[in-house]
Amino acid sequence: MNEKGMTIQKKKLLYGILAGVGVLLIAAAIILTVYFTTRGDDMLDEPPAVVTPDGDDDKDNSDETDEPTGGETAFVLPVEGTYSEYGAIYYNETLNKIYRHNAVDFEAAEGAEVVCIADGTVLEVSLSEELGNLVTVDHGDGLVSSYRFLEPKEGLKAGDTLSKGDELGTVAAPYGTEAHGGTHLHFELSLDGESVDPADHLDLTLEEK
Repeated sequence: MNEKGMTIQKKKLLYGILAGVGVLLIAAAIILTVYFTTRGDDMLDEPPAVVTPDGDDDKDNSDETDEPTGGETAFVLPVEGTYSEYGAIYYNETLNKIYRHNAVDFEAAEGAEVVCIADGTVLEVSLSEELGNLVTVDHGDGLVSSYRFLEPKEGLKAGDTLSKGDELGTVAAPYGTEAHGGTHLHFELSLDGESVDPADHLDLTLEEK
């Protein structure tokens, strides 16, 4: 066979190989297309729901409004009414004296309910026509509240366990050392034996009594 004939055969062989490769590529493309098209029929439109440890499905709560936490305050006011500023210079008409008043006087009607500002235990219930009836409550961690010039609730005694908002008594008519001070509740707070401003613990908006 001459050189020209050999060249023609080589070209035919090369064309055959290229044609075979082309057929294989086309076949592979068809197989892959069929595979992925068929597999797509089994795919989910949405991911499966995730089950939480308590057995509930994990749902989308993005539209729900978060509820506030810890909204409830630890203390409540002992009585509703306007009040005087803690530590103000105070003129006592009954005693005809001027002194610093390290307490808050809540102006309230006679008979208005007086409640415990927080959970605690009654330390003392004392009755005095001169100094005013007094109820003291220990709230723990050194915090003690005192309520003066009230009529204690019947049966209230030292050692009683109270919850926030439990009734202590009612505001009494003016008498004793503050007889000229109008109808009010004299309220004090102490921490570790030292007088403190009730506004540090109660939600007070000052209004002059």
